[in-house]
Formats: sequence, C-alpha cells, structure tokens
Amino acid sequence: MPKPTDLEKFPRPGVTVDLAILTVTGATDTNPELHLLVQDRTDHVGRALPGGFIRERWTVARTVADVLRRKVGIESTAAAHPRLLRVFDDPDRDDRTWAISVAHSVSMRESELANAQGDLVRVTHDGHLVGEGPLLFDHNQIVATAVGNLRERYEFRYRYVDIYPDPDGFLPEPFTLHQLRKVHEAVVGEELHKDNFNRRMKPFLEPLVRNGEQVLSENLRGRPATLYRVATRG
Repeated sequence: MPKPTDLEKFPRPGVTVDLAILTVTGATDTNPELHLLVQDRTDHVGRALPGGFIRERWTVARTVADVLRRKVGIESTAAAHPRLLRVFDDPDRDDRTWAISVAHSVSMRESELANAQGDLVRVTHDGHLVGEGPLLFDHNQIVATAVGNLRERYEFRYRYVDIYPDPDGFLPEPFTLHQLRKVHEAVVGEELHKDNFNRRMKPFLEPLVRNGEQVLSENLRGRPATLYRVATRG
C-alpha cells in the first residue's frame, strides 16, 4: 500500500530514550544511601543521564537495551527493571533540535553497576543530587520524577494496599528486618517507625529455615536477628 503523501507535510521530532538508573549503595550496611547514575557528555558538554535517539524502525524497548549496553556498559537482563516514567515533550528541552524524551527509570543493585560507565551520585532527602549542578536538557525533571516514582513504591505510611518489602530488589536475600527498614529509609529519605514498619512488612516475609530451625544473622552489629526472604506471592 503506498504511503499517504500528505503525511510528509508534518514535521517530525527526534525521539530519545533517557534512563534514570537508581540503586541503594551499602544496602546491607548500617547506613545505606540512594544513588543515581550520572554521566559526562561530549556531544553536548555537561552532565546528564544516559540516553540516546531512537533509530529508524527501532522500538523503545530495543533502544533502552541499546543505551544500557553502549552508554552504560550493562547488558539488559532480568536484573534490570526499566519502568516507563512519562514523555517529556517541551519543544525547548534540547537546544540542538526538536526532541522528545521517552524517559524510564531503572532500578539495579549496586553490585550490578560495579562496571557501569558514569558516577553514582547520592540523592538527598529532598531529591537533589549531591555535588551536581544543573543537568543538561530537562534531566533534573526526569530525576525528580524517577525519585518520586521510586519513593511512592517504598512508602508504606498512609497506605493499605500494594505494600511490599523492597519492591525493586535493592537488598540481597536473606536480610534482617533492620536491614530492610534501613533500605526503605534510604529510598524514602526519612526515618520510619520501627514497630509499625515491622508489623506492616512481616505478612510479606518468611523466615529462613534450616534443619527445621530459623536461621539467625551472623557477623552483624547487635544481637543475632532472624533472617527473612520475601514470601512468594500467591
């Protein structure tokens, strides 16, 4: 079927994919912190999120995998969880050309980013990046959207449905309730009430059992505590 010739009359923007890659550093330690990957750009000098234009006849998903592989140095596997944030379409967002961004967030464990190209920058409680000036384009808006989206998944206060322990899987299993709470606090950016947190999380956890007995933590500060795994959702 021939292409309708009138479609050629409409100008077409470039379409990019930009990735806000988030992790919790020191997830099993006493002071975990939320971090985000930032890179140096040479095609437009400055600091920015990893990203790239969608090539002709490519899908968004293929471009996400390509950016992870070429720009970040990570193969797209089940360990990466790209989530569509939204489309950023301000006509003036890129002074080089008319471009819209299909922005995603990607949550990964710190160990999976060991060889990533770029810098892991700490995210403050109010969502700013420590030691960073304004990012290129509208990437600060993408960061704010990604951090807000992540925090909604980890916030349990004032919510009674869709509450899960460490939903993005930053914390390796097994873990203690203390470690789990500290990861949630690192993401949310605030301290959480210990007893309330434990009460809300326990229904979604199962203790680690070996030879019919619950396994306790070792080599951690304080007295040994029960180790847990996330229970399988029925």
